[in-house]
This record gives sequence, structure tokens and C-alpha cells, in this order.
Amino acid sequence: MKKVEYKDFKSLNPLSSFVKDKIKNSNLLYSIPSQEKRDDIILTICKYLLADEVVVAGSHRKNDWENGWDENLQKYKKTRDIKSIVPRYFGKYDVQRLNGEFIVQETDGFESKLVSLFQYAIFNKYFKDSTSIYEFGAGTGHNLLRVREINPTAKLYSMEWTASGVELINCVAKNINDQNLSGIVFDNFNPNYNVRLDSNASIFTFASLEQMGDKTDDLIKYWTDNKAAVIVNIEPMAEPLDDNELLQYLSSQYFKKRGYLKNYINKLKTLEEEGEIIIHDIIRTGVGSLFIEGYSIIAWSPIRLVK
Repeated sequence: MKKVEYKDFKSLNPLSSFVKDKIKNSNLLYSIPSQEKRDDIILTICKYLLADEVVVAGSHRKNDWENGWDENLQKYKKTRDIKSIVPRYFGKYDVQRLNGEFIVQETDGFESKLVSLFQYAIFNKYFKDSTSIYEFGAGTGHNLLRVREINPTAKLYSMEWTASGVELINCVAKNINDQNLSGIVFDNFNPNYNVRLDSNASIFTFASLEQMGDKTDDLIKYWTDNKAAVIVNIEPMAEPLDDNELLQYLSSQYFKKRGYLKNYINKLKTLEEEGEIIIHDIIRTGVGSLFIEGYSIIAWSPIRLVK
């Protein structure tokens, strides 16, 4: 039996005392799978990758997300329990990834709790002094509640393409009396340029660009045209992974199979070479779930805002 520790967050050092306290008090326990269990895990992944029919990401799935977030919305309206807004895709599997290796969770709610710890570290690194923070593809808006713990005063915006997701976060904001938290209907596939961001805005995405495949050019342009101060994308991205290492290779193959985010970091590197943006960080966290190492990070800014 092992416990999640500070060293598991070394990719995001230095850690603040707030984040260290969160990690210390989390008491997240896990075990290392046996060789037989590890082989079974890899076999499960390979069978999926060789399957003929899979659910492919894309704009055609909007109704699926609308219906999914509506389930969270109805449950929240009924219970007023903040835990009810956490997406139900967390906790589907007992196998997770930490430091790029398989682990088996031994604590209830392990996946969402581990992800939360990494979010605290990420948000503290980039957003603790921001005045306006936007999450694009925010879903239920649950990530923004952790941003609020890091930054008590910023204006927080959920930019979400489903009506149910926007209604949910607005309902939460009203119930917790957070007048600086709100949702706005926004389609990442078709950015509405009439929606202008606050001056010097900070932006993040969290496993939402994965649905866009290679169709990110318009959104990148929207962010740069709005003169965002910093954009932090926490996404399943192949570029930070090493295809000569088995588990990382299987992740990359899963991205392709599902039609997940494609060529995103390479696009940003091209824009940097052209003098349009500056890339601050590219970080492989090694965190993920059964099928993928899904939370790599790229932080960048339009070049005209960099002093």
C-alpha cells in the first residue's frame, strides 16, 4: 500500500503551502498492480484499440454532453449537494496512472480527488493573481470551484456549449452566493467574436479540447485576438509523450482511435516560430486513467502581451 505524496507532483514544483496541505490531508492510498494484473490491463487496452466500433469525439456528440450535464443539473436541483456536479465519468475504473505507471486505487473517489490535487497545483501556479479566469468547455463548472479556493476574488466564467451546463453553474453560483461566478453559452468549434473577454484575462481548458480533434485553429485565433494574458491547456496531448515507451505509446494510439486533440502543441510551436505567441511551459504530469495519460499541460501567451 502506498500514499500519494509531494514527490508525485514534482512536475509542478514549487508547491505552495496551500497545495502541500491539500496533498498531506488527502490520504490517497493506492497499490502497485501485480505483473499478472498489469498484463490484464494492457490486454484490455489492446483489445479496445483493435475494436471495430468506438465512440469518436467531435461536435456531433453535443447532445450526449447536453444530456449528461442535464443529469448533473437535475440531481443538483434536487439535492443542492455540491458533490453532485462532479462528472460521472470519474471513478469508472479502479486502475489509474501516476508518474506514468499503472496504479490501483484503494481510496473511494480516488480519481477525482487525485485530479483535484493536480488542479490545485496548476491553478496556484498560473492563476493565483488573475483578475478574470475563463474555463472553455467547462462542462458542469466543477473545476472553477477549485479555482475559487486558490483565488477568492477573481471573476470566474464557465464558457460551455451546453445549455444544461451553463444553467448548472449559474444555479450553483446563486446558491453559494458567488456573484463573481457565471456561465456563458459558448461553442469552441464556432467561436462567437461578439463575446469579448475581460482585459488581461486568464484562460484554461481541462480535458475539453480533446473533443475537437484538429479543429482548434479558430479557437486559438479567438484567444489571441482577445489578447488573453495566459492560456493553460490541460489535455490529452501526444506531443509530450514518448512513443518508444509502451504505456505512453498506447495512450497516443488511444487518442488517435477516439479522434482526440491532434497536432495542438505543434500548431502552437509554429505560431511561436512565427513570432505570434510565446510558450511558457510544456509539462508531462504522468497522471491519467486506465486507457490514457490524459493531463499534459501547455501554457502560452500572445507575444504582444509579453514584456
